Amino acid sequence: MKDGVVLMYMKDGVLYPVALTNEQNDMLQFTAELFSPLKVAMDKPQGKAINFIKKG
Repeated sequence: MKDGVVLMYMKDGVLYPVALTNEQNDMLQFTAELFSPLKVAMDKPQGKAINFIKKG
């Protein structure tokens, strides 16, 4: 996976990743560029990213 913006959903204080289609992800990345530059809290990681959609 390459670096980029991800969409998360919070329920009862727990963060869950939101699965997006390629088209939805492209639109999210494009939209995030409108807010550039983003301030990333590099000292506050939330965990390792896992691709639930990729097969194999």
